[in-house]
Formats: sequence, C-alpha cells, structure tokens
Amino acid sequence: MIVTLDAFSGRPNPSWRISDKDNARLLERVSGRALASAMETEVNVPLGPRGFIISAVSDDDVPEGVPQTFRVGSGVQKAAAESRGAVLSASENDEIAKFLLNTGRHVLEEDLMAFLASWGQKQAQPQAFEQGVFAEPAEPAPEEPAAEEASDMKSAVAAAACIIANTAYNPGFWNVPAVQPHSNCYNYAMNYRSDTFAQPGRISGHMYTAINCANVGTAANWDGCLTTCSGSNKNVALVIAPGPGFVDYHWYRRQKEGFWGHKPGGTAARNTDNRGRVINGTTLTPANCDRGPYTIFCGYRYSPTGMRVR
Repeated sequence: MIVTLDAFSGRPNPSWRISDKDNARLLERVSGRALASAMETEVNVPLGPRGFIISAVSDDDVPEGVPQTFRVGSGVQKAAAESRGAVLSASENDEIAKFLLNTGRHVLEEDLMAFLASWGQKQAQPQAFEQGVFAEPAEPAPEEPAAEEASDMKSAVAAAACIIANTAYNPGFWNVPAVQPHSNCYNYAMNYRSDTFAQPGRISGHMYTAINCANVGTAANWDGCLTTCSGSNKNVALVIAPGPGFVDYHWYRRQKEGFWGHKPGGTAARNTDNRGRVINGTTLTPANCDRGPYTIFCGYRYSPTGMRVR
C-alpha cells in the first residue's frame, strides 16, 4: 500500500510505500470496517494536516470489502451509509494515524514529524489564533522581476484600465473525482484546471526556490499574477505557513458574491475558514480569518482573466 500524508495546500504531499509487515498490520485494523473514500471529507476539513490517504498498488493488494483507496485520520466523515461495517471511532482513527506516521519516518523530515505530533494540541485551542499565539511577523512584499529580466516575461501589449471580473462561486466544478485530487489552491485561485497540482512559476520557467512571501510571490509575478492591476483581473491573496516543521503556501480567490473561496490541496473547494465561518469579505477576509498554520499574510494580488498555470 502507498500512504500519502494529506497536509499541504500548495506543494505536493509526501508519499511512501509501507512494508509487507506494516501492510498486514494496517489491513488487520481496517478489514471489515466502513472506510471513507479519498474524496469523502468534511466540508470544513482544516487548512493544514488532514490525515492520510491509503492506496493499493495492484488490484490484489486488499481483501474483499476494503476499498482500493481510502482515508483515515482527521477530517474524515462517516463512511458510505450503504457499507455494512462499523465506522472507525475517533480514537481508532487517531491510533491508525499515529501508526501510519511512524511508517513514514524514513521519508518525513524530523521537524515535520514534530509539528504533526503537536498539531492536535494546537487544534484544541482555536482561540489561540485570535489571540496571536501562533502569529508570525509579516514578511516583506515580493520583489517584481528585475528590469533587465523583464523582457523575458509575458507582458500586456499596452496598459489598460483595471477591471475586476471576479467569477461566481462554483465549487461543483472542482469537487469531482476527475478534478479534485489533481488541483490545488493555486489552480483554484487562478481559476485554471491543469490537472498538475500547479506550482507558481512552473509555466513561466521561474519556479520558486524557497517558500516565503517574496519567493512564491515573485514566481507568481512571472506567471502573470501581479500586485498591480491592468485590464481584466480576479482578486486573489497569498499566505504562507512558515514552519518550523510545516512549510507551505496557500491561495484564496474572491468570488463575485463578495466572499472568498479556496481549495486546500486535493480536498474540496470551500468558502469557509478553519472554524467553519464564511470568509465573507467584510468582517472576515484572508488577512484575518483562521488559517491554521498559515500564519503569514503576504498580501492581495491580481490574477488576469484567462491566466494559465501548470
């Protein structure tokens, strides 16, 4: 079986293959139980660590009644009602998650392992985010590409008046098996399905080399997502999870209705923060909503209508 830690929103999640011995132990724990599919998560699954996705590598790897791909750990909702097995309890889910985390010690960095071990404690203190316990200092705004490099970028033929053309909220487009696992927050924010778990700078040949506001922002600049508005654009926002341990980026997009939508990694698109509150665009915005470990707000940007990512 292949285990994937479902944690990141922007960068790809780490995966590893477990040993035959651990494979047998895992199947012994889940056989005969009602298991949630990889697509089957709560709408308000948190931005941050979300448990594990387990997938078979061949069609004879799992016993009858066990799905070829299933999910365990945090954010799992009740498995399909038509299943005859008993649903894993919260304590059983936690126990299996700890077991799976241990099987990934040879793949996962020590800082990330330590972060995951303490994440549950932070989740139990939702008020801490409001009180600034997990807040980090703001980073400087990303630099625009140097003047001598500007000729390498795709630029507008001529400057045009700024037109905000935010689109209507349409999570149904993203939350289907053919799209959801292969699209991340960058795909959603730029409103372009590439089926590549798109990364800032990849389509323009200027990938980020570090995960911080300046580096990821500059990569997005090269793709065309800028801090200035010219022509028809969508409102987007960038935030960073700075570590230690958990390092990632996440994007939001403002919808025509006024609220903000986002898509944490391969999970469902939604318009709520980590406490299930609608990011309404007035009292709650990407700058002050509960973002879990994504504590650095990098700022608002403009994504041109029709922009592509890869």
